[in-house]
Amino acid sequence: MTSQQLQTISKKLSPIAQQAITLKIKSDPDMKVAVELLSKLNQFNDKITEEREKVTKPLNEALKAERARWKPTELQNEEAISSIRSEMTRYQTALINQKKLGEQKIVDRVNKGTLTITTAVKKIEAIIPVEKEHATDVGLVQFRETQILKVTNIDLIPREFFDLNESNLLKNLKMGRTIPGAEMETIQVPVNYR
Repeated sequence: MTSQQLQTISKKLSPIAQQAITLKIKSDPDMKVAVELLSKLNQFNDKITEEREKVTKPLNEALKAERARWKPTELQNEEAISSIRSEMTRYQTALINQKKLGEQKIVDRVNKGTLTITTAVKKIEAIIPVEKEHATDVGLVQFRETQILKVTNIDLIPREFFDLNESNLLKNLKMGRTIPGAEMETIQVPVNYR
């Protein structure tokens, strides 16, 4: 479809779309107008889809084939990246936690009075620092602190932090399951035949 053809369709569509947007249904004659408008709009939709798919279908098929060709390699690479990142995180976090624990033990001894501040400073300075950056000839990794969620007891978490899975809830209601606090409502949705 050329740009000229697209502009022609858009010009024909605009007044009908504007009429549909402003229409208020208050009577049966208004409903008939709405049916006509909906049918015309859906005919435009069919034409737009048909013309667009003349170009997009072949492109999508080619894209789908190319993605499928690369998928196994991408998955293998993503799995390897995830694994090595996980291991690096585990190791670096353990080192940081070990350092913090050593420092805290020194602070606790100072607080108990079993260690002088001067000696404590020397001991803390003697703790080997944990490098936040690791470099090689082919790359560099820096670590930064990030806080993540760690659920220790799900039963103690307040209800406000749980999200409702509406599609699963509706599916269960449709299967006849009674779920307190939820019910099905039947509404009328227009289906247009053209």
